[in-house]
Amino acid sequence: MALLAVPLVYSIVWSFQSVQYGMPGEWIGLDNYTRVLTDQTFHTAVIFTVGFALVHTGVVMALGYGLALLLHRARRGKSMFLGILLTPYVIPAVIGATAFSWLFDDSFGGLVNVAIDSVTGQTVQWFTSTWPNRTLVLMAATWASLPFMMLVFLGALKGIPGEQLEAATIDGANWWQRQWYVVIPMLGPMFRFLALTSIMGGLGLFDALIPLAPNAQAVGTQSVNLYVFQNAFARDQQNLGLGSAVNILMLLVMFTLIAPFVRQVYREVKEGS
Repeated sequence: MALLAVPLVYSIVWSFQSVQYGMPGEWIGLDNYTRVLTDQTFHTAVIFTVGFALVHTGVVMALGYGLALLLHRARRGKSMFLGILLTPYVIPAVIGATAFSWLFDDSFGGLVNVAIDSVTGQTVQWFTSTWPNRTLVLMAATWASLPFMMLVFLGALKGIPGEQLEAATIDGANWWQRQWYVVIPMLGPMFRFLALTSIMGGLGLFDALIPLAPNAQAVGTQSVNLYVFQNAFARDQQNLGLGSAVNILMLLVMFTLIAPFVRQVYREVKEGS
C-alpha cells in the first residue's frame, strides 16, 4: 500500500510547487494547474490520448474476440497459430514498436509502402502526417495487445456450458443469435474487465511513440505521458511540479472513464454475495 500511497502523496504536494532536480520545492499554489489547463498542447494531448484509448479498446476487443472464436472452433494448427500470435506479447514494447515501424519506413525497406505504391501509385507519409501516424500507432498498439485479449477470450469461451448453446440451437437460434443472446451476455464481466484494463493501458501510451511518432507534437500524436516526459524530464525543462500536476489531472480523467466499469463490477459482486 505504501508503494502506491507515498508516490501519490508526493505527486499531489509537488503539483503545487516549482520543483527542480536536486532542489527543494517552492510553493506556487495553482500555477502549475493554470499553466497546464491553458496550454493548447496539453489539450491536444488529452484529446488524442482519450480518443486513442477508447478506439484502441474497441478495435482490440473486437479482433481478440473474433480470433478467439476462430481458434475455439479450429481443430488443427492451433498451437502453431497461438505461437505466432504470442510473439509480439513477449517482445519489449519499444523493440516491438521499432520493428513494426520498419514496415512503414522506406529507410528500412518499407514493405507496406512498397505494396501500397504498387497498387495505388500513392506514397503514404506515415511519420509526418496526422491521421496516417495515428493509424500507425493504433495498428502497432493493437498488434502488441491482441494476444492477451485473444487468450483471455479463448479461455472464457472454453468455460461456456455446451448445454446452453445446444438448447439455443434447438430453439432455432442461428450462430449470430447464439453469440449475441447467449455467449456475449455470459462473458459480460470478462468484457468489462478487459475494457477496463485496455482503457487504462491506452491512457498510459508512451514508449511506443518514441519510434512510431518522432514528430508527435507536430502531427498531433503526442500522448499525455509524452507531454509529461517532455516537460518534467527533458533537459531544457525538468519541471517536476508541472509533470505532477498533469499526472493528477490524468488520474481524474482515468477515474471518470473507468467509473462505469468499476460500478458495474461492484454491483455484480454485491448481487452475487
